[in-house]
Amino acid sequence: MKFRSSLLSLSLALSLTSAALAVCSPETPILKIDGRTITYSYFRYVESTIPQWAMERYYPGIEGKRKLLRKLLERQLILQYYEDKGFFKRPEIKEHISRFKVETLASLYLSRHLKSPEVSEREIEEVIKRYYRGKKITPVLRRSIKINLQAQKLASEREEIISSLLSRLKVENLTPESPSDVVAVYGGKKITFSDIKPLIQGKVTPFRVKKALQTYVLYLNALKEGLDRSTNFKNQLLAFKENLAASAFERYVLSRIKVTDGEIREYYSKHREEFKTPASARVLIFSFFSEERAKKALKALEKGEKPKKAVPRDIFPTGKVWTVLSTERNNPVAMLVFSSKKRFYLLNMPDGRTLLIVVEKRKPSRYAPLADVYSDIKSKLLKEKARKIVDREVSYLKKRYGARILPAFNSCFGKEESR
Repeated sequence: MKFRSSLLSLSLALSLTSAALAVCSPETPILKIDGRTITYSYFRYVESTIPQWAMERYYPGIEGKRKLLRKLLERQLILQYYEDKGFFKRPEIKEHISRFKVETLASLYLSRHLKSPEVSEREIEEVIKRYYRGKKITPVLRRSIKINLQAQKLASEREEIISSLLSRLKVENLTPESPSDVVAVYGGKKITFSDIKPLIQGKVTPFRVKKALQTYVLYLNALKEGLDRSTNFKNQLLAFKENLAASAFERYVLSRIKVTDGEIREYYSKHREEFKTPASARVLIFSFFSEERAKKALKALEKGEKPKKAVPRDIFPTGKVWTVLSTERNNPVAMLVFSSKKRFYLLNMPDGRTLLIVVEKRKPSRYAPLADVYSDIKSKLLKEKARKIVDREVSYLKKRYGARILPAFNSCFGKEESR
């Protein structure tokens, strides 16, 4: 009976664990804004666009993920506001988005159909015999040869895919003028100048029309395969629109703030300690393996001899010039040099060496002049003012749209993410 009870407990625990994990699928809603939801899939996509070093520095651990989610909520609120005010109906913005859709789907189509080419050892050896005969073949060089061969195969495969598709394209007009002009026919579908115009930046030339048609044909095949309905594409499009809205909002905020010369001067006078440079010293360091020889050289220096004469001939050429700062608390040389105003020092190292330190020049701590820090202060004050406006606007938008982070987000942290 006890054994059966244990089995039931284990079964219940496993079912609860499975249920908890099932709560957070890629489609799990984690944000709600005006009835619209943002899924965990989009959050992971945004994460993937941030370099690893930036994630570790600005968004570490679970709290970092929550911080990123709050930032995402802020940006999605701005996107919703710009949707409502008709920003995305502007002709230039519509064209911008149209170009993004076509180019992105064309790229996704190629990525789907391009295979990862295999490169054999025989092929690598053939390249080595042809171009590197008699040269030392290092692992790095061999890897470089392999990567170049893979790139060549990919380029060739890409051209084959494009050529196959373009074989069904019938070009009608490479010098269109009117948006309704038919430039080509593909699979019985007419392609007008208005279809490809977003892809042509600058003067309309036959070459640019051909390139645009190539991209558009890839796009049409991507639509045929339903890539526009894929989560990957939807996430990319949402991020693109979010960036457009965030950039427009940033321009709006910057247009509303100004930092005067008086404000900069006032900040400088009240925060002078922030702009105080540390004392520094340029030192010449000689490394001795004999403490007695180092002491002998030190005595010669203290009697007024020049370093070139005081330091033994076998040691002098190894001297190194350093610049040390008074703020370097973990540097034993800096700590010793700034412990007094002497010119010569000996420092015994843990590895048995003795350093002879000659202070060549000292620079006292000083306040940086206003001219040197003017632009830094201005930038700091602009950011502070901008942040206040952003906080106020976002607070208003949260109330307007009833925006909130959904509790399901907390269940999206697996063991690996919780470490």
